[in-house]
Amino acid sequence: ECHNPTGCNKDWHMIWWNGMGHFLFNGRNAQPYSDAVKHFKKMSFSCVSKGCKEIMFKILDQGVAFQHAEHLISKACQFLVEKLVFEPSSSL
Repeated sequence: ECHNPTGCNKDWHMIWWNGMGHFLFNGRNAQPYSDAVKHFKKMSFSCVSKGCKEIMFKILDQGVAFQHAEHLISKACQFLVEKLVFEPSSSL
């Protein structure tokens, strides 16, 4: 039950990057995913409705949020290895 989808979406986007981005990518205190999620859930969510938070927390708890990123990174690494790694021929 979201009463303000536009406001909820904007707030969720801001909270996600300012919260999870900070918890996961802070060079001075990066945290494991499970700890970052715990801290993230304690944040203030402004206009995000209770129902929206519950759905998003369920997604976070399942780890779905990062499955796509892991696949993308693996494919990018594979591509770079194929294009950048040069193996000299053994027939001299």
